[in-house]
Amino acid sequence: MNNGPRIGREHGGDAERQDIVEVRAIVRLEMLDSVVRGLKQAGVPRMTVGRVHAIGSGVDPAFAKISFREGSEYAAKGVVQFVCAGERCTMFTELIVNAARTGRGGDGIVSVHPVLAVTKIRTGATGLAALA
Repeated sequence: MNNGPRIGREHGGDAERQDIVEVRAIVRLEMLDSVVRGLKQAGVPRMTVGRVHAIGSGVDPAFAKISFREGSEYAAKGVVQFVCAGERCTMFTELIVNAARTGRGGDGIVSVHPVLAVTKIRTGATGLAALA
């Protein structure tokens, strides 16, 4: 049974169910290039990439730095975010895990979040059509 979000006309979609998700991955900076290249080759047309500070139990002690600003140890990480059809998120998650895994603590995490609606600003396309 599919429990994904239902996008109705009030959200700019059609009345049929459209499963759209956001995939967000936090990975080691040295693995970021491999992840981005793999996602591009797999057909992700656009994504957002940035730099974040990981704080907490996922920090690899070999890469930990002390920050007076955060008041804790942190590790610099890369974040990759993109929106895709829900049916493709498992494949993309596996790709990210395989491209980012070193086997050491602090390799990162991938999370998948439901998206209620998506609209392409330039064209006004909505739903899955906005992802093309």
